[in-house]
Amino acid sequence: MAGAFKALIVTVRQVALDHVELIVEHERLRDATPGQFAHILTPGTLRRPVSFSRIDGGLGRAGLLVQVVGPGTAWIAARQVGETLDMLAPLGRGFAPPDPDRPWALVGGGVGIPPLFSAWERWGWRHRAPAHVILGARKAALVLMDADFRQQAIEPLVTTEDGSRGIMGTVVDPLRQWLSRNPDGQVMACGPNGMLARVSALTEGIAGPVQLALEQRMGCGIGACLACVVPSVPVGPDGPGYRRVCTEGPVFQREELAWSWI
Repeated sequence: MAGAFKALIVTVRQVALDHVELIVEHERLRDATPGQFAHILTPGTLRRPVSFSRIDGGLGRAGLLVQVVGPGTAWIAARQVGETLDMLAPLGRGFAPPDPDRPWALVGGGVGIPPLFSAWERWGWRHRAPAHVILGARKAALVLMDADFRQQAIEPLVTTEDGSRGIMGTVVDPLRQWLSRNPDGQVMACGPNGMLARVSALTEGIAGPVQLALEQRMGCGIGACLACVVPSVPVGPDGPGYRRVCTEGPVFQREELAWSWI
């Protein structure tokens, strides 16, 4: 992996309440894959990992959708067109391409939605089997990228925990219903760890692969500090093994992870 570089900000847009997407440009982004991330330097704090919301390899451009939750993310969200971001990218293991002949569900919660949009943008156009997108948020003002999916010719199913938009509840029940109709399907999911643990349990035994993209606090982003490790399978007499989310993830196969820590 090469060192840090400065990517030019070419577009900034407000996506939802407290969520901003920046489109950045640099030649190193030509090789980015959906599910990978950038580690962005912010003043006075650790770098912040942000997954790619969209990727245009030909132009060397990628989207970074940031939720403002503290001073570091607020600083990123306040950047303007023409400024640069100091980043390490692309990092981590991304999604493997889906089987185009197998039904495909993309399941995202909160800021877990952006990497799924980049996956759909990359592979959806050539997908021959039925595909289904389920997006979850706490409330209507926090629903992300549903319009972007519609612009890509797919109508997402939206859930909100307070019922202010779409189906009241979480992504779990719609996914359960989809799986009952598509036992030969495949799933890509990204969101809070509690959500992913439930997706993992629901999808046990389906015919196709289940890829889970984890959200995790990180230190270095390159596998050296071990701050982002999560328990993995197999679990031995001394407990589980561990995987580094920043390098061996963020995307894992369902069967790689142990969820006893949730």
